[in-house]
Amino acid sequence: MNSPQVKSPHLNGAPPSLSVLLDELISEILSRLPVKTLMQMKCVCKSLKTLISGPAFAKLHLQRSPKNTHFLLTPEWSMPDEDSDCSVVPFTVTDLIESPLLIIDNYRLRRITNSYDPQSHYRLRNMDCWKIVGSCNGLLCLLGGFWATKNKIFWLRFWNPATRTLSEKLGYLTDFWRLAFGYDVSANSYKVVAFSPNKVKVFSLSDNVWKNIECFPTVPFGLHPSSPGRYPFVNSGVYVSSTINWLAIRNKTEYDWNDITIDQFVIVSLNLGTETYQELLPPRGFVEVPPVEPSVNVLMDCLCFSHRAKGTHFVIWKMMEFGVRESWTLFLSISFQSLRIYHGIDDWLAYGSQLFLFPLYFSDSSDTLIIASNQEGDGFYNQPAILYNWRYNIVEEITSKHTEILWFYTKDYVESLVSTCPKTTPSTSSTYGIIDG
Repeated sequence: MNSPQVKSPHLNGAPPSLSVLLDELISEILSRLPVKTLMQMKCVCKSLKTLISGPAFAKLHLQRSPKNTHFLLTPEWSMPDEDSDCSVVPFTVTDLIESPLLIIDNYRLRRITNSYDPQSHYRLRNMDCWKIVGSCNGLLCLLGGFWATKNKIFWLRFWNPATRTLSEKLGYLTDFWRLAFGYDVSANSYKVVAFSPNKVKVFSLSDNVWKNIECFPTVPFGLHPSSPGRYPFVNSGVYVSSTINWLAIRNKTEYDWNDITIDQFVIVSLNLGTETYQELLPPRGFVEVPPVEPSVNVLMDCLCFSHRAKGTHFVIWKMMEFGVRESWTLFLSISFQSLRIYHGIDDWLAYGSQLFLFPLYFSDSSDTLIIASNQEGDGFYNQPAILYNWRYNIVEEITSKHTEILWFYTKDYVESLVSTCPKTTPSTSSTYGIIDG
C-alpha cells in the first residue's frame, strides 16, 4: 500500500523523487505513533494536520497499530429514564493482566483501580445515549432514545474516544431493535444491523440511510421471546471479516432446551458487503448438546465457538479460514478443575443454575485467556472475570476496588483515527460525556 504523503516545507529545492521518498518516510514514521501524539502534532503545521486528518492516513495508522489493545469496561449499566447511568472506562489489556496481585490462602486475586479520572471515564448520558452497540476499529456505535408510552424514538451516534469526536444523532428508529455493528470493507463503510425475529435492516454510516434486507434464514438463538437463553447480550452478533455472526437453532422458534439436537446448531453469518447470509456449521468435534448454550466469539481476529463439554471441560474452537468448516481447530480445552470451578457444572441442575462462561480476550504474548463468568452470585452482576494462563495452568480473578464491572458487556477497543463522519462535532465536556468532578 502506498503511504499518504505530506508536503515537507524544506524540500522546495529537492529532486521530485527525493521529495516523494521523504514524504512517504514521514508518513510511515507517523503511522506508528499513538493517537494522542498525533492529535498534538496536528497543531504543528498545516501540512501535518492535513495528513493526519485524512482517511488514507487513518487507514494506514490502523493497519500499523496493535489490534484490540484495550477493553471498554462498564462499571454501571442502566436503561433509559432510570437514575443510574452507564459509564465507560477504556482500560488497557496489559494493565488488567498486570494489575496488583493478592494471594490469600492460595487464592490469587487481581484488583484493578477504577477510581475517578476525568480523562478516561465517560458517561453515555452526557452524549444522549445509554448503551454501546459495538466497537470496531476504534469507532463505537452508541444507542440513545426515549421509552415514551406511545411515541418511542431511538437514535445512533458514532464516537471515537481517542480523537474525542462524536457524530450527530443519526439513524432514527421508532421501535426497539436488537443491534450489531461492523465494517464493510468492500464499501469502506461502517454499518449497523437492526434485527428482530422477522425483520432485518442495515444502516450505512456513509449515506445515513436504513435499508430493509432479507430476513434471517434461521432466527438467532435468544431472539425469540420463548427461547431459553439467559444471556441474550452475548448473541447480539459478533463482527469478523466484514460479517456479523450469530448462533442459531435450525427448525425451531419455540422450544425447551431439552428438545434441541446437535444437528440443529448453526452459525448465521451476514456479509455486510453483499448483505446476504451464509450458514456455517459448528466444529465436527461438537458432538453433544451442552447443558447451557454455546457462544460465538472473536479471539485474535478469528471466529470462535465455545461450549461446555462432558460436564468436565470448557472448550474453544477457532476457525482458521473464515467460512471453511474444515478449518475449525481445537484451540483450548480447559478442565473446570484447572479453572477452580466447582459449582454450576452438574448436568442435573436447572437451566437457570448452570455455569456460563464467555471468552473475552486472548493474549498471545502472555498466554492468558480472559473469561466472563456467572460462577459467583446471580446472573451477570457482581461477578469477577477469570484470568487463565494456559501455559502455567494459573488461575486468577479480576475485580475492581471501587465498583462492580459488568464483564459480559465488555468490548474490545483499539485507539484509532477513524472518523465519525458524515457529520462530526468536536467533543467537549458538555457533549462528550466527561464526568464532572
